[in-house]
Amino acid sequence: MVMKWIIFAVVSMVIVMMFRKELFAFRRHGPYMFVAAEGLLVLLILNGGAMFEGLFTVKQGLSWVFMFTSATLAILGFYGLKKHGQAVQNWENTTRLVREGVFKYIRHPLYASLMLLAVGVLLKDLSSGAASACIVTLGFLVVASRVEEGENAAKFGAEYQSYILRTKRYLPFIV
Repeated sequence: MVMKWIIFAVVSMVIVMMFRKELFAFRRHGPYMFVAAEGLLVLLILNGGAMFEGLFTVKQGLSWVFMFTSATLAILGFYGLKKHGQAVQNWENTTRLVREGVFKYIRHPLYASLMLLAVGVLLKDLSSGAASACIVTLGFLVVASRVEEGENAAKFGAEYQSYILRTKRYLPFIV
């Protein structure tokens, strides 16, 4: 148990360092992503030990489907941003609105990826603590994505407003 708290503390420090510039910029998506990242970390700490228990149960199979789908969405999202986004400084700061690849169908494949990962990790070992961490993570990912949509609307203007009308937020053809 002590080792889990040490891992939590060390990884939390890394997360704080990653988000330090935006930690209190509440009109930007950074603070909300920080809380979501911490929630996901708590979920991983709580359920990481159950990652390979009962591999052939329905719950574990469903969990792995969520996590592999999460990884696929993340890869497709990062690839699309890198290939089409014309980013400056980092992958996230694109100068061009990406509407190709997975972005043709959903606006937030990376948020969707994290949501699927959270649900997949939750399914590893259902408990009230893990469910609470998952709900917090999902809630803050939704808030972060909505705040980021405001940032994108300000950055890309009418082009982004038109894009919103043609795509779903997280899952193609659904939400």
